[in-house]
Amino acid sequence: MLLRNSLVAVSVAAMLLAGPAFGHAKLLRTLPAADAQLPAAPPSLTLTFNENVRLGVLTLTADGKTIPVTVDRSLPPAPQVSVPLPALSAGKYQVQWSALSAADGHVTKGTFSFVIAGATAAPPR
Repeated sequence: MLLRNSLVAVSVAAMLLAGPAFGHAKLLRTLPAADAQLPAAPPSLTLTFNENVRLGVLTLTADGKTIPVTVDRSLPPAPQVSVPLPALSAGKYQVQWSALSAADGHVTKGTFSFVIAGATAAPPR
């Protein structure tokens, strides 16, 4: 019985100590927010995570067409990643992303969409 209790205690301690090492980066919020209805096009897209990440892929599409965006892969890992957007017209946009956790090397990915109801935004100055 003593041996069994000792094994259980060691197992529980190992899981508690190893827990943070097995966590994955989680997307906390986006700007624009998922399913947002915007009156005008946003100048950038921002993803905020619970830990430092490197953005691997960011694809923006509308009506099945890919809109080119530039991801600066030379930036150091950070919990927040912003990508400038080109001038976008009214419509529904789908964002597909993947990020590599700097802590454990695991890849996290997801999708979300937003709608621009207003007219085309002026390009940034």
